[in-house]
Amino acid sequence: MSTIVMTACWPLQGMSPAQKSVLISLADNANDDGVCWPSVATIGARTCLSERAVRNALRWLEEVGILKSNQRFGRSTWYSLTPAAYAPGTTCPPAPDAPSPRQEMPPTPAPGAPRTVKEPSIEPPQGGNRVSRSPSCPVQDIVDLFNRLLTPALPAVVLLSEARKKQIQARWRQSVVHQSLDFWTEYFASVAESDFLMGRSTGKAGAAPFRATFDWLIAPSNFVKVVEGNYHA
Repeated sequence: MSTIVMTACWPLQGMSPAQKSVLISLADNANDDGVCWPSVATIGARTCLSERAVRNALRWLEEVGILKSNQRFGRSTWYSLTPAAYAPGTTCPPAPDAPSPRQEMPPTPAPGAPRTVKEPSIEPPQGGNRVSRSPSCPVQDIVDLFNRLLTPALPAVVLLSEARKKQIQARWRQSVVHQSLDFWTEYFASVAESDFLMGRSTGKAGAAPFRATFDWLIAPSNFVKVVEGNYHA
């Protein structure tokens, strides 16, 4: 849970109780960049709302600019929250059952106030002198996840070479979503579900079936294909 994002979401007005409940549930799951990936079922269980009510609330939060949804692994969704972008009544009308917003709104943030919420940045900044800081890449932990979840079906990683370290670190820096061991756990779990990647498919013309290796899975083009779910048909 990010107390930074949660603190920014609690004061927001001009929305229905269902919309506010879904927003707070997302904030409770988000990191300091506002990124989270709970399922609709999880949000419904946490807020006591129906699936339809959750989806309607998510759609409304996207329309007013607080939320952006992105597809992940070709089947699930991750979200990014930007509570600072919310301006009631400027992009779409409030919900019918929402309380009336205050007539006089103080400046947000107040003049001279320090910035407390940083908006997530998926791509590295272009130009200028800005430095994008990301969590340190836990290379050994990622290798350990692979060995625990996918071996002995796939060849174990025994030697952690400099080339492998650089490839792992490059995939880690590709997106803020990749900067979590939860992401890598799900990534390797998705590999385990693929008959082709795990060597459970029949090889062509009597040849031995293909089996992915750790180096193959962290190569740039292969990594993108696995994330997009290309091997789960």
